Amino acid sequence: MIGFDSNLLMNYYQAKLGSIGGSSSSSSGSSLTQKYAPTAPWSTQATPIDSSALLKTALQGGRIIDESAATLDLSGASSDYKKLFALYQGLGTLTALAEKMNTKNLTSFDTNRIVTAFTKGMAELSGYVDNAKFDDVRLGLAEVADTARAKVGISRGKSEYITAPLVSGTASSAVPAFEGDVKFNISIKQINTSIDIAIDLSDMGAQTRTLPNVINHINSKLEAAGVTTRFAQQRIPGEERTFTSAGRTIKLQPAPDQWAMKIKTDITEQVTFTAAATAPAIYLTQKVGDPDPDGKADTNDGVQTNQLLKFQAETGAVGAAPQPSGEAHWVEGRVFANPLEGKIETVRATQAGTDGSVYVLADVTGDISGQSIKGERDVALLKYDSAGKLIYTRVLGASEDAKGLALAVSADGQVAVAGSVTGQLNGAADGPLNSGDSPALAELSDSFVTVFNDKGEEVWSARRGSRQEDEATHVAFGANGEVYVSGRSKSSMPGATALGGTDSYIQGFGLNAKGEPVSLFTQSFGTAFDDKPAGLVVDGDALVTASMENGRAVVRRFDISSGAPVQVAQRDLGELQGGTITGLALDNGNLVIAGSTRNAALNAGTVTRAHAGGMDAFAAQISADLTANPADAVAYYGGAGDDKAAGLAVSGGQVWLTGQAGAEDLPGQVPKGEADGFLARLDVAAGDVVWSQRFTGKDGFATPGSITIADQGASVLDRLGLPSGQLTFKDSSNLTAVSGLRAGDEFNISANGGRPKTVTIAVDETLESLMLKIRRATGFQVKVDTAITDGVRRLQIKPLNERSVIELTPGKEGQDALGVLGLAEGVIRATKVEDGKTVSADGKGDFYGLGLHSQLNLDTPEQVRHAISELTQAQGVIRKIYTALRDAATPQSVLAQQKAAAAIGQAPAYMTAQIANYQAALDRLTGGG
Repeated sequence: MIGFDSNLLMNYYQAKLGSIGGSSSSSSGSSLTQKYAPTAPWSTQATPIDSSALLKTALQGGRIIDESAATLDLSGASSDYKKLFALYQGLGTLTALAEKMNTKNLTSFDTNRIVTAFTKGMAELSGYVDNAKFDDVRLGLAEVADTARAKVGISRGKSEYITAPLVSGTASSAVPAFEGDVKFNISIKQINTSIDIAIDLSDMGAQTRTLPNVINHINSKLEAAGVTTRFAQQRIPGEERTFTSAGRTIKLQPAPDQWAMKIKTDITEQVTFTAAATAPAIYLTQKVGDPDPDGKADTNDGVQTNQLLKFQAETGAVGAAPQPSGEAHWVEGRVFANPLEGKIETVRATQAGTDGSVYVLADVTGDISGQSIKGERDVALLKYDSAGKLIYTRVLGASEDAKGLALAVSADGQVAVAGSVTGQLNGAADGPLNSGDSPALAELSDSFVTVFNDKGEEVWSARRGSRQEDEATHVAFGANGEVYVSGRSKSSMPGATALGGTDSYIQGFGLNAKGEPVSLFTQSFGTAFDDKPAGLVVDGDALVTASMENGRAVVRRFDISSGAPVQVAQRDLGELQGGTITGLALDNGNLVIAGSTRNAALNAGTVTRAHAGGMDAFAAQISADLTANPADAVAYYGGAGDDKAAGLAVSGGQVWLTGQAGAEDLPGQVPKGEADGFLARLDVAAGDVVWSQRFTGKDGFATPGSITIADQGASVLDRLGLPSGQLTFKDSSNLTAVSGLRAGDEFNISANGGRPKTVTIAVDETLESLMLKIRRATGFQVKVDTAITDGVRRLQIKPLNERSVIELTPGKEGQDALGVLGLAEGVIRATKVEDGKTVSADGKGDFYGLGLHSQLNLDTPEQVRHAISELTQAQGVIRKIYTALRDAATPQSVLAQQKAAAAIGQAPAYMTAQIANYQAALDRLTGGG
């Protein structure tokens, strides 16, 4: 063997020092190798941690933090190191527990053990951090900052409206949307008067209808009327474009600029747009994109987008809207196809409002419109104007999981949403048998219904379920403000009798003298098998339901004039043969039922349009009293393949269906992509297809869902990108309306080490009322104001002075308001800059935050990944604190030498020690030769 002389390598590094070495090399070398801090457990020189033993101890219920097990190899070292090393080990154990959750084929027993140990360990860690007394630093479990600023806020109220793009390239180009007969009215309401201004582009004569020319024409009319509102042009820069070739991304020329109109007004004027000629507008939602590009069910690689589409089928009174520039997959009659922003999982329903707006009900799995959700999934209500611009978003605020399954809009603008909820729903009126009231059944869903006023502010919520799972699937308003729901339950609902299997039920709600929701009645209906409600309408003093019962389509009529429902009629439409009912509507005294079936002879009257084969969509029109009538009829729609209805909309005698087209041709429509959608108007009595379109989307996939009709929703305003009705700029000032906060949500705040005080959210909470609550909770020892960013006023919390230390902690599980507000859990303290370094302004030890949240858990794979990430970052904070303590204990001259040595390559102390160890090992192997 060959001996290894470590002096050769040491001499090499010392020679690199030049003048720093020289005659003083001995003293310099000793100062560089002297220890000023104990060896850290993550150091290569430390004895490796037996993580498996620590994991075993934790799973057996043992402690994860043990100061006595943390050894210091430097006499006289600060006890802070022992605490830091114990914390580091505890964080490592928690990380190991979280990583254990990724083990394949874990049994439920093993999973419960890991989760229990993790929960216990997090509580131990939190308690240790709260109670540990450090000499030279301060430590918090969560974040440390000098300011806490909420993400949720109140819009200051915009005064500008920007249309969709009208022309590409240059603004001086003629605009196709301005061609033809373009007439509309602008109504300006001022404090004491209203002014109507008629706009007719034919008044421009032979002048080219470019964007600047049309804007000048409109502004001349506005100026002559003496109003301040004006139009302007808005440039929308062209998007960057790239393509990839041979693994390289190549940048192309940007897309052409686009130009839109901008309406500018102020708070003294309300602007309303109307058109003399209107036509029905059909709104539908769809999901586009290939759901499984690689063909593997377990990869979840599909990237899909939800869209809101608007169609205009009638072009007699209102000219057809031209194809928007550059819009993909356009078909004749389509006005727009706008993406729905946010983490929308599923769109459940769409309803037209009386003010020309459109409501969309969706399930969301993350942030939407800047609003966060508390749990895994929540319900969002989105309101759009007739031009497809978002007016507001409302999030239900469920603590764990909620689905919005039904939507209704009343004549006075109230909106009802119904569905299912798991976990807490603060502020809701609870029924006597809710699953959530029993810990053993807490994971089962309950039915809920929520009513909003015409401003989108919650009026009331009711949660009324059974012991087992149940959900409200349909909702409707009564003539006097009552709210009726239908749904299904796996056990008896309060006041109802179980029939067997999954039962359908109907329920009525009214308000007591205090304005609180009360149940008027509950009644189950169906068979002893698994039944499913499929529709609900109110017809005077009667409720009419559609349901699927043992595979058959059944319609029932209940008289509710006495206060309690009495079934007075029932009609069985026949076996659906694997199909389903997708809609029930009341129109001109008749019921319309839609769905899909393989049955070519449904018991719904005369077949006016024959079944074409496979699965076909159908629309049946029957008497509302459910008696057989010669006028009853059923019309099928489809081709030779499987065509399925997804939604039904009926208005003014028009019956519209949307759904999924099969691979074969539809009547008059050929396939366009891999999976196409369809929209068709049927004349059921005559058996005619009055109008139809087949369309596809991104990657050749389009899956339509919900549909609604606005009787006067289409007009020349669509071509201009202008909304019908009043421009809406101001949103609610209630924080419970513009976020997922609910009355009863809470957080805790303390000042300067005092006891934490709870701040509870009220149903009408505003920024001003919340700021006052925070000041009072801290004894006015905090500075609370608002900061304006992007036109939104947001809550801002700062220390009152350089000695103030504020701590924010979350509220009870399921009621925490911090996360919804977007305020970080942790410490807020004042800082200053000394020698280029930010330090605490009070002159005490520096404050560090581990960046951990007290509600860290392993409930889902996403939460497991999140926990591992946070715990790993927290260990990085411990290392950062160690470095700061070590450097503080090291003389400045030595730090300067170390910096210089590092710059020119001197062997650091740990390498010197390693080389010595290598030499000693070689000496033992070679006998010192």
